[in-house]
Amino acid sequence: MVHVPSLSQRERLILAELSGVAGRYGTGVDRDRPRDEAIAAIRAVTTDARLLGIQAGVALADPQGISAETVRLLKAAGADMAVAAGHAVEVRERLGVRYPEGDPSPRRTGGTGFGGSGS
Repeated sequence: MVHVPSLSQRERLILAELSGVAGRYGTGVDRDRPRDEAIAAIRAVTTDARLLGIQAGVALADPQGISAETVRLLKAAGADMAVAAGHAVEVRERLGVRYPEGDPSPRRTGGTGFGGSGS
């Protein structure tokens, strides 16, 4: 669950749906579906770059490194990656997640924190 008290109830509901759709296509049952289909499904939930960025931030904070594809899909759908980076820091701090010194993001993203240069 995404905890962003500054969001309205409506925005929180959108994030909940976005979390499900992005996760389903990024790592879940629909992960093998065409990329264009995944991006369209995400955009059907919202095209708000800030909300997409918040959800990308949750995925970026994943200490296990399994959410890289979810980050890439959200970025392709129009996520504000500056928002994502900021939200990832908040999530990590809240959860007490620590990464090796000099590595502010999980290694799963090619070191950029945003899915590598080919995304």
